[in-house]
Amino acid sequence: MNVAIIGSGVSGLSCAYRLNQFGVKPTVFEKRAIIGETVNLYGLHLNCFNLFSDNPLEFFEKKYNLRIKPMCPVNKINMISGNKKATVRGRKLGYIFKRGPGFDSLERQLFEKVDAFFYFDTFIMPSLIDDISKEFDAVVIATGGTVIPKYLGILEEDQVIQVKSGLIDGEFEPCQVFSWMKTEYSNNLFIYMLPITENRAIITLLADNTTPHELDYMWKKMLISEDIKNNILTTWEHEYHGGRLRTNQIGNLYFVGNAGGLTYDFLGFGIINSIASGIFAAEAIVGGTDYPESIKKILKNLDQIHNFRLLAERTGNNVWKHMTLIMGMPLIRDIIYRKSVKFHHLGGLIGNFLSR
Repeated sequence: MNVAIIGSGVSGLSCAYRLNQFGVKPTVFEKRAIIGETVNLYGLHLNCFNLFSDNPLEFFEKKYNLRIKPMCPVNKINMISGNKKATVRGRKLGYIFKRGPGFDSLERQLFEKVDAFFYFDTFIMPSLIDDISKEFDAVVIATGGTVIPKYLGILEEDQVIQVKSGLIDGEFEPCQVFSWMKTEYSNNLFIYMLPITENRAIITLLADNTTPHELDYMWKKMLISEDIKNNILTTWEHEYHGGRLRTNQIGNLYFVGNAGGLTYDFLGFGIINSIASGIFAAEAIVGGTDYPESIKKILKNLDQIHNFRLLAERTGNNVWKHMTLIMGMPLIRDIIYRKSVKFHHLGGLIGNFLSR
């Protein structure tokens, strides 16, 4: 069986890994010259977003023999909104993953487990998709973007987010997360900071409804508003394109990961969904399972999280202050983070709280 995978990110490599287990060696096309992003990034997964298991990494290892090592578990979450602050502590509240070209990044870990024909520096134009679909038995779209879905007319909702990150020095406690929710300089989104060593941290600003030109002004406003005086060693920017698709399969084309619209539009989490969708696509291609049916649980969860975001936007900035206050309550903290109640349940929780 001849299978093509366009993109060597998390979802594409996960698909290739599962195809190998079925005895298939796929052909992988990657527009970059390397595996992963061109700079070292850091991804986050919180356990309150768990979908398939209370411990997704154990789930992947037990069911698919896929062992993934995070950079470190999250043991502390600091949420800040206006004058409201909340801190949640626990042994395993989630995971921080190293992303990019580094030898121990998530992409590199997956790459080392995969046997495939790799073609780097190879950009597949959307206009070539029809030809490729005829040449291969199946084609997996794992580009991490919306260009191909948009070209094929299946992009239902398009989301464009401006992202700016900086590496700062200082004194930090690793394995914790800081988040500033819905500030005046991020519009409907947020800022997060991940300490990666005792003297280095990554701070990232995500802003929607803005332009690349405005992003620099918002970044400076963030530094002033939050009184961030740390030395900034380097910064980088990129434009994220996401959205939802009308369908995740067209004939022998399978759309996975962010290219499949499987990233949460609320906080941008998508690592676990990317791994799962890549695996499910491989099982559909070789094992004959129904791919749209396999990801139905993911899509339902995405809808629930999307509704939560709509709730937050409709109720304005104050919802984040209430949310931060709720997350700081000992009982709620225990329910959400230690007893694995999923994040989409928070919509009703906050709605009831605000109606008092």
